[in-house]
Amino acid sequence: MLGVDDRLVTPGTLKWVKVGLIAGLATIPTTILLYYVLGLTVDGAYTDGINAVREWFWILAGLVLLKAVLAWTFRTGQFRASSEAKLNVRDQIYKKVVDLGPGLLGKRRTGEIANTATEGVEYLDYYFSVYFVQIWVAIAIPLFLVAAIFWIDWVVGLWMLAGVPLTPLFVGSSARGFRRISSQNEDVKNRNSAQYLDSIQGMSTLKMFNEEIRRGKQMEDDNEVQRKITMKLLLVAQSQFVFLELGFALFSTAVAMGVSLYRYTGGFMTPGEVVAVVLLSLEFSRTLLLVGEFFFAGALGREVAAKIVEFLDEPVPVRSTKGAHGGRTDGRAISIEFRDVNFTYPGAEEPAIKDLSIKLEPNETVALIGKSGSGKTTVTNLMLRTLDPQSGSILFDGIPEEELSVEWIREQIALVPQDPFLFFGTVAENLRMAKEDATDEELLQALKDAELLDFVQTNPAGLDTMVGDQGLALSGGQAQRLAIARAILKDAPIVILDEPTSQIDVETEALLNRALERLCTNKTVLLIAHRLSTIEQASRIIVMDHGALAEGGTKEELVAQGGIYAGMLQTKRETEHAVPVPAAAV
Repeated sequence: MLGVDDRLVTPGTLKWVKVGLIAGLATIPTTILLYYVLGLTVDGAYTDGINAVREWFWILAGLVLLKAVLAWTFRTGQFRASSEAKLNVRDQIYKKVVDLGPGLLGKRRTGEIANTATEGVEYLDYYFSVYFVQIWVAIAIPLFLVAAIFWIDWVVGLWMLAGVPLTPLFVGSSARGFRRISSQNEDVKNRNSAQYLDSIQGMSTLKMFNEEIRRGKQMEDDNEVQRKITMKLLLVAQSQFVFLELGFALFSTAVAMGVSLYRYTGGFMTPGEVVAVVLLSLEFSRTLLLVGEFFFAGALGREVAAKIVEFLDEPVPVRSTKGAHGGRTDGRAISIEFRDVNFTYPGAEEPAIKDLSIKLEPNETVALIGKSGSGKTTVTNLMLRTLDPQSGSILFDGIPEEELSVEWIREQIALVPQDPFLFFGTVAENLRMAKEDATDEELLQALKDAELLDFVQTNPAGLDTMVGDQGLALSGGQAQRLAIARAILKDAPIVILDEPTSQIDVETEALLNRALERLCTNKTVLLIAHRLSTIEQASRIIVMDHGALAEGGTKEELVAQGGIYAGMLQTKRETEHAVPVPAAAV
């Protein structure tokens, strides 16, 4: 019915569009009847005086009240439809972001997505509240009004009929240019929003490099580009306003009045009919203005809707399998196996993972090491099912992941990343992401196991201590231990540690190692390491190189092979025993 993507509308949206449409259409004959009765009242006042006014008063009052009720219903339908649509679209965008996962940020900037979901969706307010409802009403009103004026006096009706096609022709002539400018405006706004968000999040870096002035000048230039595009939009809008309202609308009313008076002097029309025609011509001109209004609302809304649909059409990196189910949930450790897994990122020439076959046994701690870009992070994303392999299979306890629900798989995994993300809020709120119904006692025990209890207890706010935006109110070690406490609280049978001790001092590392030891007890653990000192507790080591399995075995076995791991170990020893050379005297 609405001619837009089904994902942008809901049954509630359709319901309120229909309510507004019915009310809007019902207003037309009510308005015609009101003005016609008013004309009869005027004619009666000429002949019978005040008695005629009394005769028609209650009918006029009833029609005015009915028109007011219909107008209220019309507006209510418009804005309820837009509210339903906006809520639905924001939900759709959020769900799509979740489905796309971390890979989304490699293609789209966070600020662009946020701007589309906030300001961009607001344009849909006009799209649904003005365009969808008023377009049909605006089409119907001239037909009804011209028919009514024809019935009153055919000569005036012919004059009014001549002006009906002029407005759509004029508005349509500028449609292509306006849509092009609207698209440019939306692109520039999204880019500027992303730039602004980047500047706020990277403020420390900008100040460190004394780049805040240059960045500010760049943003000023970008804002000037947006201002010019906005002024172009306003120019088109105001030119339409001048033509339609100050020109054609007033002209059509003046023509109706002039022709009606001419017909009245010729004895073809009564005073009441002249009044009715003039009032109907005012409604006629108001409708012409609606044509321009819903055109602009439609043009702006279509551009936003097109970009939202384009985003919703992004291919999801994880396949959804019908009939997927959960595995066992007895809390025991789970085995994980990669069988001939291959994965290539979109647009990349070389695969990130090549024919990878590895297996993690229950209760085993396996270290995954390799140079940067060797595929370690991709392995993590494949395990978490934020990515799906192009070929091969991943099995949990011998069951292919395609047969298991994504939710179940992620419930089995606790991730402690290198740079943990903490949401703005309290310590307790961040912990309860792992277990929503956790008691304060469970939170305190998790903090104790993560060596963070002293910090919380010495803070006056306790569990209600604010962590700041992205955890910036905490030190790096505190943020890392809070992430470990969150993983401990989740108590998942699989633990992935992505170099959790890489950015902290030796004293904090000792605390973290004790916390990690508690976290990993009786768990299947994948330890992604960049520093060799991190993997001492691993029972087996897997070495990756250019996305492929290069070596695998215990520490002793890999040293005996004399391969990549042995070379990395030798380089580490040479670095540790290197003697600093003092600078030569000048």
